Amino acid sequence: MIKLKAKGGELVEVQEKIKGMKEMVESTKVTTDKELAAASDIVKQVKTVEKFVREQKDKYVIPAKQIIKQASDRYDPYIKECQNAEESLKGKVKEYMDAADKRRKADELKIANRVEKGTMKPETAVKKFEALPEEKKTVKTEKSGIKRSVRKVAVITHPELVPKEYWVIDEVRVRREALAGKEIPGVEIKEESIISSV
Repeated sequence: MIKLKAKGGELVEVQEKIKGMKEMVESTKVTTDKELAAASDIVKQVKTVEKFVREQKDKYVIPAKQIIKQASDRYDPYIKECQNAEESLKGKVKEYMDAADKRRKADELKIANRVEKGTMKPETAVKKFEALPEEKKTVKTEKSGIKRSVRKVAVITHPELVPKEYWVIDEVRVRREALAGKEIPGVEIKEESIISSV
């Protein structure tokens, strides 16, 4: 972890400003119009303190961001090449292992069908099942390993048949169109107050 050293007591100055700000905010009451006006002035002072703190932080952050951007611009294309290569190889491995699994299941089905039809004895079927190549779920070498796992995935094939309870409301669109004046059943426009400094 990099330790930041405050230049010329910058951090001390920040801490003092924050301490003073907190004391001022904690002691502020807003129960009269006069206190309301004073609170407005205090909000302005708080924003000034925040700006000062951000400026102190930026002295470290801006150069760091520039270094990060330069490093990213220089090395990210190569990282992407590595990721693409890995994805390509895993795709080839998946294709091979899936095909082998499919062949094994087809052979198992043929054997089971012959037993059902009565053209193969169960004892012979057991021997044939045992003779089938074992399903490879993991391939290991001295240096590496690849594992194939199978998981169930829900795929929406006919969206129009999916019950209403599984649909998600597009809140951004609803908000935009309702505020533009469109009447949408189940949606009403309400007012809420937001306080901002001017």
